[in-house]
Amino acid sequence: MVKRAVLYKKISHIHHNLERLKEKQALTESEFLSNADAREAVLLNLQQTIQECIDIGSHIISDEGWGVPGSLSEIFYKLEERKILSASIVEALIPMAGFRNLIVHQYEDIDYRIVYQIYQHRLGDIEAYLNAIQARFTI
Repeated sequence: MVKRAVLYKKISHIHHNLERLKEKQALTESEFLSNADAREAVLLNLQQTIQECIDIGSHIISDEGWGVPGSLSEIFYKLEERKILSASIVEALIPMAGFRNLIVHQYEDIDYRIVYQIYQHRLGDIEAYLNAIQARFTI
């Protein structure tokens, strides 16, 4: 059985990170690219947010006894198989999981123009994910 308290804590952390990201949305791309503090704050909040989404999925899969995912992508596919996530949410989150890997493993190769586009236009995908989780587990 899924521990709702664990999900609630992770979801709360994501909401906090999303608010921090939204605070930076007023920056133009030029301002963002020229402001190291803003870039680092956005990158950290994106990384933590995406990781928390992954952790939520892993927690659900583990607690429900649905096996061990072989990849980060498989986490989201397993949630789709169990009708927790829609295909559109899964298709939006898989590239984010890949982006998280880029942040963690190839920091020097990050294109901050892409980071800007993600936090300006893709936060709704994370919110849709949270809404699906909250609806399924009544949180």
